[in-house]
Amino acid sequence: MQTQQNPYHAPNLLQCGGYVDIHSSAITITYDMPYYAISTSPFNGGLHHVMAVRNQQLTFFVNDESELPGGSTSAYLAKECVQLDLPIHFCTALLTSASMNRHAYVCQAEGSIIIEVIATAGVEKTAHRAGDGYTYHEKDGTFHSGGTINLLVFTNCALTDGALTKSLLTITEAKTVALQSKGITSILSGQLATGTSTDGVIMTIDPNGEILTDSGTFSQFGDTLAKAVRSAIERALENYIHKAIEP
Repeated sequence: MQTQQNPYHAPNLLQCGGYVDIHSSAITITYDMPYYAISTSPFNGGLHHVMAVRNQQLTFFVNDESELPGGSTSAYLAKECVQLDLPIHFCTALLTSASMNRHAYVCQAEGSIIIEVIATAGVEKTAHRAGDGYTYHEKDGTFHSGGTINLLVFTNCALTDGALTKSLLTITEAKTVALQSKGITSILSGQLATGTSTDGVIMTIDPNGEILTDSGTFSQFGDTLAKAVRSAIERALENYIHKAIEP
């Protein structure tokens, strides 16, 4: 087993493929060929072929989605991709209030399996324990509070659609472990948090990689995925807390 904390395989290149471009307000990964992804984003979310994925910081305050350029989160993220000349129908992106300067990168390898994770974390206003209660209902573009754990996850393996979807369960379980290991509590109940109310995930697979059918935590792939996600979130939380207390 191998865990890497150092930057990427080569300058601006992921081990799992993809070119990394990091700015204080966005992290963008682009590909030379279509990869396959699952995304929780309102912009090209679900299962899609992608040529680019992105974690975008919202650098200004809005009360609701109608105040975003384009009038919605999806339209705003699309406009940002268009400005970079990215293929709009083959992109997906997440939105966060966290600075990309606080991101954490982890590469976890087990046998032939490689998992890379780029995480950003903000929990002060949105840490939540599932089932604690809600703070808004969606109507006419109502916008929720900022503060999010966003994950960009990459693997050199190929997964069936079922296994790719199941990976979200493994990612969520690992996220909960990371939050509880850091003692993060829900803003509503004060009990240990299971996530934040605005978390997002994009996971890409290599269509030419080894095809796997299970991503649960008993599988080698799922265990490697969980370790990578947990480590990345813990480090991102450390970056977030450290920056927050700096004078």
